[in-house]
Amino acid sequence: MMHVSPDKIKSEIKVIFFDLFGVLLGVDQSVAIHHISKVTETPYLQTREIAQGEIFMELQRGEINFSTYVEKLREAIPNGNRLDTDGLHQVWMNSKAGEMPVVSLLDGLQQKYAIWIISNTTEAHIKNLQAQFEFLSSFNGIITSEKAGTHKPHPNIFNFALKEANTDAFSSIFIDDSYSNVEVAKNLDIVSHHYIEFDGLVNFLEKICKFD
Repeated sequence: MMHVSPDKIKSEIKVIFFDLFGVLLGVDQSVAIHHISKVTETPYLQTREIAQGEIFMELQRGEINFSTYVEKLREAIPNGNRLDTDGLHQVWMNSKAGEMPVVSLLDGLQQKYAIWIISNTTEAHIKNLQAQFEFLSSFNGIITSEKAGTHKPHPNIFNFALKEANTDAFSSIFIDDSYSNVEVAKNLDIVSHHYIEFDGLVNFLEKICKFD
């Protein structure tokens, strides 16, 4: 992986790729993640990575129901057998779904950059979401794992996205809440940010982008 100065990066960036779920759209699941973390005695960030990873995407896509999601959580997370489906479901349902704070940055960024989405989901799911959330129509393009023929964090989905957006790694930024996805993108020389909280992303963008 090459190391390039922030000033050099600023002059090169043309495209920003966003993850969809957990960055732009989702549920404020911090209470649910804390619940799982506390019950299983698993560190919060490790819990978050598992609970909002691929099995969460299966739930989002409607491929599994909540009970199956919890069963898979029990298998994937340390001390997962301590999780109670009904108790977790109650905490989960009290979370509020909708746009994440990052959406507020899109209009400003689109004045200077092409903005794209890379998401582990289907074309049909995206169409359903576009009917619910107007901001999704503002993107230059949306790369789904169905269209790419592979899921994050496989390198092929990132290479597919670069080709679709007519850009290269050195001219691109990738933002995702999954550490494993970010690490793969970094290894491909895409400037990447592991999204944990909004202020951290703003600080990153101020350093890397022509960002007001």
